[in-house]
Amino acid sequence: MSKAKLSAEAKAWILYDGGNSAFATTVIAAFFPIFFNDFWASGLEAEVKTAYLGWGLTISNLVLLFTSPFIGAVTDVSRTTKILFTGFGAISIISVAVLYFIPAGSWLQALIFFGIANYCFAAGNTLYDKMLVQVSDESNIARISSYGFAFGYLGGGLLFLVNAAMTIKPEFFGLSSVADAVRWSFLSVSVWWTLFLIPILLKIQDRGVNLPGSHFKLAYTKVFNTLRTVSAKKNVFIFLLAFFLYIDGVHTIMAMAADFALNLGLPSSDVIVALILVQFVAFPTTLLWSKFAYKFGDKNTLLFTISLYLVVIAYSAFLSNAIEFYILASMVGAIQGGIQSISRSYYATLIPPDESGEYFGFYNMFGRAGAFMGPALVAIFVTFFQDTRYGLIPIAALFIMGAIILLKVKSTHESLQS
Repeated sequence: MSKAKLSAEAKAWILYDGGNSAFATTVIAAFFPIFFNDFWASGLEAEVKTAYLGWGLTISNLVLLFTSPFIGAVTDVSRTTKILFTGFGAISIISVAVLYFIPAGSWLQALIFFGIANYCFAAGNTLYDKMLVQVSDESNIARISSYGFAFGYLGGGLLFLVNAAMTIKPEFFGLSSVADAVRWSFLSVSVWWTLFLIPILLKIQDRGVNLPGSHFKLAYTKVFNTLRTVSAKKNVFIFLLAFFLYIDGVHTIMAMAADFALNLGLPSSDVIVALILVQFVAFPTTLLWSKFAYKFGDKNTLLFTISLYLVVIAYSAFLSNAIEFYILASMVGAIQGGIQSISRSYYATLIPPDESGEYFGFYNMFGRAGAFMGPALVAIFVTFFQDTRYGLIPIAALFIMGAIILLKVKSTHESLQS
């Protein structure tokens, strides 16, 4: 197994994941759903809170669904990858900071700024994923992809550990209440994210073509030409369909696990401890999954992680106390980084390298299509059955359908050197 020294570009790329993952951890997975439940939407019924949060995620991800291929295509026909990447990052960073100023009871304002931050975070990741092709080759792409996710869990987990301590002992940090600690945590994410953005801006340069004419018109034409021909690229098309389904389950569990736990009656302190477990279990296991993929192949690794998620869902239906939730969190942490990193690196081996921006636009489009569909299905099932446990049914179904379709993907790159 090759262990060639990583380039400065690759190291900067990996470092960035440690910054923006703080948003995924502190904001998306933990404090936004908890604070939304207890502070911004405290006067609403439990099922209404879950439904509103689900629809907020749905709208944000639905907008990304229709724009991410164009974002990637624009950068394929112009040298604007870093400019757009920086712009999306800056807007998301500012939107997170605004959450500090939103008063209690203002659930709609909170959802709007969270939605903007979530959209720009994901749009920027379309271009971040594109950069993976630039900073790696087939000999190390799975390794670099895994390092990125692993460092993301470590970096995001370290800040989240500090943020959690702030909520447990706010007086130690000079804060007057748990609510103040959560609000300051949003600001800390903005600062942390900004610091980790700097290396990637300094080390990675825009490459590729800069075609004459209107880049938006060229991108528009390029996307629709690809849409007409993508079904001919059988491996890519089948993989995207499978990815659309199973990553939906992953994103939905990430975004709504805290809300499910709160509705089961667990205190927010137990939820925070569980989310810390996810981060620090995920850091080493994500690195191990790249070795597993090298030995058994990317597709087999993905199928195995999907089967483990089904075990997680079955187990979660019987949760009744904090210890069981901690076990569940450890299980999720052990799987989550693997399915994310191997999906990205496997897809990168299936696509044309010179069109990576557009194709990763489709990758994120299909991923976010699932991300909008999952919370919507959960919201519908919970609203109809008036029981949060019924929200697990569509999640399990999506994992199963994704695995069935993934079986049909054929590739000459089932195993990569990492």
